[in-house]
Amino acid sequence: MPYISLSLFAILWLIFSGVYEPLTLSFGVVSVIIVTAINSFLMMSSDSKASFSYKKFFVSYLPWILKEIVVSGIKTSSAILGFRKFKSNAKKIKASQRTPLGILIYGNSITLTPGTVTIEVGQGDLFVHALCNNSLNELEVGEMDKRVSYLEK
Repeated sequence: MPYISLSLFAILWLIFSGVYEPLTLSFGVVSVIIVTAINSFLMMSSDSKASFSYKKFFVSYLPWILKEIVVSGIKTSSAILGFRKFKSNAKKIKASQRTPLGILIYGNSITLTPGTVTIEVGQGDLFVHALCNNSLNELEVGEMDKRVSYLEK
């Protein structure tokens, strides 16, 4: 598994950097090795690994969250450019995940979605700031919460 992670991180780093000079490539090699080592250590020491389904993540969750990021990006951009009125707000959102990894994925998914950021993680809830009140309403409906909970076996 570390070799697959190492390869994926290396390919992503090469794609995102776009610079192929010796010094930059050496920094890339070092950073890929460090990230892979830290990731492997965290996953080996985590009880969450046993209760997380990578298959479900890549088949159902990843396409859905990518779509949500695009849709939210369009909504946020139109609000910022003045095409839509918006009112920012912050609120506690219920989190039904059972594992620290599940809560981590939920909080990061909220933050990845344009216009929202997870400010604080509490016991069974997340404190979220949203540029548009609509985003908080969508989080309260719980679709993202249910999808992240589904990843936990």
